[in-house]
Amino acid sequence: MNPDTTDLATRLAERAAGAWQEEAAVWLITHHGHWLPELERTGLIHDDGDGRSRIAWRQVASTCLSAGDGPLTGTPVEWQVLRLACLLTGRHALSLANLSLLDEPTKRMGLHAVAWASGGRTWADSLSLLAA
Repeated sequence: MNPDTTDLATRLAERAAGAWQEEAAVWLITHHGHWLPELERTGLIHDDGDGRSRIAWRQVASTCLSAGDGPLTGTPVEWQVLRLACLLTGRHALSLANLSLLDEPTKRMGLHAVAWASGGRTWADSLSLLAA
């Protein structure tokens, strides 16, 4: 990550701190690599004015419903990652019918994020899902 992206990831993580579902979704977006700059480019990340930033999850989820027809661009695999992140927030219902498209490392990231959302980061880390 470049310094600007790292700073943005830190601000998003600070805003999400304490809410496992949001933390996991932000972690997945940040560590997957494709979506953080893409969300920023399209104005779907907002500055809270207090040094923290937030993802406009409602608009992101809406964009997922028409994947490829809006300002966001991504491969089918990247769209599945974004859909999963939206689902992790606990506020959106989207199809994950194409999870089989994910490669092994991305599947592990997704499983880690799901574990985090359901039991916290420490618990997710204890499962060693990210270890190859």
